[in-house]
Amino acid sequence: MKSINLSLVVDENLNPLPTYKQLVISIAKVAGKNNKISFASLIGWPLLAVKSEGGGYYIFDETGKFSTSINSFILQDYNKIISMIEKTSDESQVLELMNSIRWDEVRGSSTIHFDFVMNQDFKNLLKLGSSQLPLQILDRKLKDIDVQFLISDIQGAANKMISEIDLIEKTKEKISEIIAIIKGKRVEKRRQIESEYDAKIMAKNEELKKIVNDEKTKVEEEIKQYSSQLYSKLPDIEVLIAKAELDKEAGFIDSTSSVNSIKEKYLNEISEKLNEIKEKHKVEIRRLRGELNELNSMKQKDINKINEEIKKLDELQQTIISKLNNVESSEKAILDKLQKLPRFISILVEDKAEIIVPLLVAQIDSRKVVLPPQIYKGGKKGFFGGIFKKDPSEISENVEGGEIFVNNFDFAVQDNLRNYKDLIEKGLQELSEEGWNVRRSLDEYYMK
Repeated sequence: MKSINLSLVVDENLNPLPTYKQLVISIAKVAGKNNKISFASLIGWPLLAVKSEGGGYYIFDETGKFSTSINSFILQDYNKIISMIEKTSDESQVLELMNSIRWDEVRGSSTIHFDFVMNQDFKNLLKLGSSQLPLQILDRKLKDIDVQFLISDIQGAANKMISEIDLIEKTKEKISEIIAIIKGKRVEKRRQIESEYDAKIMAKNEELKKIVNDEKTKVEEEIKQYSSQLYSKLPDIEVLIAKAELDKEAGFIDSTSSVNSIKEKYLNEISEKLNEIKEKHKVEIRRLRGELNELNSMKQKDINKINEEIKKLDELQQTIISKLNNVESSEKAILDKLQKLPRFISILVEDKAEIIVPLLVAQIDSRKVVLPPQIYKGGKKGFFGGIFKKDPSEISENVEGGEIFVNNFDFAVQDNLRNYKDLIEKGLQELSEEGWNVRRSLDEYYMK
């Protein structure tokens, strides 16, 4: 199995610096201008990267400090619920069941726990180039059999999520199918109602047309008969009015209003009589028209009732599907976390490799300081030709992702930095020339 030692200090392009320069930049960063250390050690934190079938790598912490926990839900038995609904023959009971079931309710929650599995986002950490640093590798607790079981557990958990999501999808399809059948019955019932009413309305319309034609014939005969009789006196009245107008013209009388009122009264009597005849022939038409309106009103009322039932079925379906979608979204979020456990690692092509993350651990006073991989900010010339040199605490910055190892470091270590005194002092000279306020020898960094 290939082992890759990541760099402790890289340039701004994430390329490794020479070994001696990584050592000296690290000690200069930790100690700053004035701090003294009682011991310092280069530590290697071993990670195991194993390629997954779907691509990417599962990353395991061989020390056992890290683990991954994912919260999940215990779902209802949707198969049992659907089976219960399908066994119910009464349609109203089916709808009552559908309305009463809490479709988005879960039985409880659980935690899927994977020891050794890392779920952290390492950002640029796993892009760092390889270096041969003199590291003390932390003890490994992970065994090959653990890896096999863990990968199997992760894949099993993912497959369980996929099965549950499939079950929710099938449940949605079944609910839609059951409601579609009930809606189909409602639609057919509406069609029958429309057909029955349309037949009655058509028959009533035909009856109305016949009655109208009959009454037209009758009213024509009566109006003609009565008109010829009633208007027979009108010529005599017109003669009377004409004579009165002549008398008025001659000045014999002052007004013709009395004879005109006779005509007006006579015409009103005629009009009343004719209206009586007309109204008599409207009675049957009015009755039939009322019956026709009542049929149309009853038809619309019955259709509206069916439409309201169909609307409620649509609303019920939408409510159930929405609740099931909420459960499904939660399941997909859990599946997404499981499927994103494998990470892309640009420095690997192997199916399996050990990646060593370097750390510098130093004791300063009563504090234990842990330095993760760094990015060197480059040579900085001091002000005024190097008289004022730059503070070494600003010499580098953390590579994103390394802080998780700092926060979880609690191992006992021994000093091994003194073994590389010559290399470090060579680097101190170089850093000083680049404008950093560093000490001249490694001994100056240690407490006496």
